[in-house]
Amino acid sequence: MRVSENKIPKFHSLIKSSGVVCAVLLICAALFIFCGCGGSKKKNSDSSAGGKTEITMWHTMNKEESATLEAMIKEYESQNPDVTINMQPVPFDQAQNKFKIAAQAGDAPDVFRSEIAWTCEEAALGYLTELDGYISQQDKEDYLPASMGYNIYQGHIYGIPQVTDCLALLYNKKMFSDAGVKVPETMDEFVTAGQKLTVDENGKTAADPGFNPAKIKQWGFYFTGKAYDFQPFMWAFGGGLIDPEKKEILINNKGSVDGLNFLMDLRDKYHVVPEKFDLKSSYDNMMAGFKDARYAMIFNGPWSTADILRGEQFKDPSNLGIAVIPKGPGGYGSPVGGHNYVISRSCKYPEKAWKFINFLNERQNQAKLAVNNNLLPTRKSTYELPEIKSNPVIQGFRAQLEVARNRPVIPQGGLIYNEFNPYLQAAYLKAMKPQQAFDEIALNWRKMLSW
Repeated sequence: MRVSENKIPKFHSLIKSSGVVCAVLLICAALFIFCGCGGSKKKNSDSSAGGKTEITMWHTMNKEESATLEAMIKEYESQNPDVTINMQPVPFDQAQNKFKIAAQAGDAPDVFRSEIAWTCEEAALGYLTELDGYISQQDKEDYLPASMGYNIYQGHIYGIPQVTDCLALLYNKKMFSDAGVKVPETMDEFVTAGQKLTVDENGKTAADPGFNPAKIKQWGFYFTGKAYDFQPFMWAFGGGLIDPEKKEILINNKGSVDGLNFLMDLRDKYHVVPEKFDLKSSYDNMMAGFKDARYAMIFNGPWSTADILRGEQFKDPSNLGIAVIPKGPGGYGSPVGGHNYVISRSCKYPEKAWKFINFLNERQNQAKLAVNNNLLPTRKSTYELPEIKSNPVIQGFRAQLEVARNRPVIPQGGLIYNEFNPYLQAAYLKAMKPQQAFDEIALNWRKMLSW
């Protein structure tokens, strides 16, 4: 180690008074102390008290999910007494920026639960450890392709998929039975079912003569006004988002515009969707209305089911129906979401961090999160376990996953909704024409991507 020049003058007087040999000995002693302290400090920063290796983990799980995770961590620590896990919850809306700031400073947590749209950007910025040499071919093949795809950037693997999700058609079985309606499989059937399930104060449905659209007490469907929830309609009519391989923007093509026009017809022509709503509270209103039978159908994900099953209408859990979102002329569509486990580039123990996240993702541990918290596994083998096969919620969403679609796997994947949401809402609320709004989104995306 080189001693800084500002320390050398301190020894000049010693050289003059005690001779060269004494000075050399003192310098060597000083260097020994200086180097020894530096090495000791590094060792302490790498390990926790008691000589154990400490692995720090940031996650964004809710209270119920955290309880399941804590039990798994205790099991891991008991099997690996040389390791201690420092688990730290981080609010979801702060996690991405907090991780990026810490990673830029070289002080990121060893393990991070990264939302799928963040992972590619984190890899592009050089904040993640490449995992190609850790994951086995058998494990790669066991993961659902759509989920695994979010962990690959420029041909390399930077994470493993922890949980996945997608929007599905959730419906009230009793309302369907009372109305004599079957579960719709196409968008045309969706319109028919929605009209029969939309009822005015006089008991007439939207399909009946004399129906009063100004006095509706029960609607067939509820739409939140959010771009994420619009995507099933977009894909059903042949629309899209971004094709990174072809460098094409698809949001303003005919299919995307047709999907929005169809959705607006549900509201304006068929009276299946409430005309007025508050965008800020639309999700909460959707959930409340579904739980008290004001809305017969909604699009939502597995994260919502625990709350729904606490509702008055679903005290009998079997009353909750989960089905594949109806297909349109463009086929099926639902956005694949979820989270990945990643290891930061600054992690000093990548092998031990890998062993830890691989343990968390073993099929029996994925099953615990699925059964306890209604989270969808990412391993094909997990779906073969008896407790998963017998779970109607998980199986319902699995059917939807089979025809769900990936969002663009690009570093800017988490930013596309910044423009998507406001312009979609402007069109939906009739402040802009659909084509005009989607052209603006496309223009902004091209600028963002420099295409």
